[in-house]
Amino acid sequence: MLSLLYLLIIVSIAISFQTIYSYPMVNAANQIDRYWSGLTGDHLTPPVNTDARGYVGLKFDDDLGVFVFTVNAENIGNVTGIYFYKGDKNQNGSVVLDLLKAEKEHKINDIKILNVTSKGKLTGTLAAGGATKDDLQGELKGKSLSDFYDLMVNGSLYVVVHTKDFSNGEIRGNSFVPMDDLFPTDSEVEWKKKNLIH
Repeated sequence: MLSLLYLLIIVSIAISFQTIYSYPMVNAANQIDRYWSGLTGDHLTPPVNTDARGYVGLKFDDDLGVFVFTVNAENIGNVTGIYFYKGDKNQNGSVVLDLLKAEKEHKINDIKILNVTSKGKLTGTLAAGGATKDDLQGELKGKSLSDFYDLMVNGSLYVVVHTKDFSNGEIRGNSFVPMDDLFPTDSEVEWKKKNLIH
């Protein structure tokens, strides 16, 4: 049942990004421009026990000068920070981007929709906005979003949602999946005619 929920979340991400951003799927350098990462407590180092889960979606413009993002979660506590870190997925790294600060500076139309559960947890869009090279900090301060992009696709960036109850992070996404890899292509599926004929 949980895998069905994750599949529905993934499909809704793909449809949402296709609807909102109807640009081609690759940019001028043949790089994928859309990525997502699933967020769970077991991705943290050390893992935390939480019912919270979510995803981060990113879309880069053609010249990698800006990207827009959305952070969605369910059953999460009072959010105190959403950060990108530079580091390996098996360790804790250093902050290179504060999404809550970037959201305030590069706000997308107010699409935040949050609901509060009966247990006081949040469900919905935690943050939506954009980021440029000027938003980068720490080891990436003064670098370009192209540097950020390269680190992300090479598995050297991860994202953490911090909350009041989990100051070191409640949910984390360790890897980013290109949106064009969401579903297999016809050439990746072995079609068997006997299964199609009744």
